Amino acid sequence: MGKVLDGPRRGRPKKDSTMEALPLRISDELSKQIDEYHQQLQNQLPGLNISKADAVRQLITDGLVAQKTHKTDH
Repeated sequence: MGKVLDGPRRGRPKKDSTMEALPLRISDELSKQIDEYHQQLQNQLPGLNISKADAVRQLITDGLVAQKTHKTDH
């Protein structure tokens, strides 16, 4: 009889990199703007299941790229 652990493991596979959780409080207005952006992404990419967290990550990434670009322009 084989070991129970010989077969494929259940659950989510381990990721190559880890992500840090960043809990934060935001205003209702900012939350509404994020929801609108999230809906805009869903409409642009209807075949993908985009979470609100994905939308926030995209907004942060875009903001950091814009900040870098702004700094190099001056």
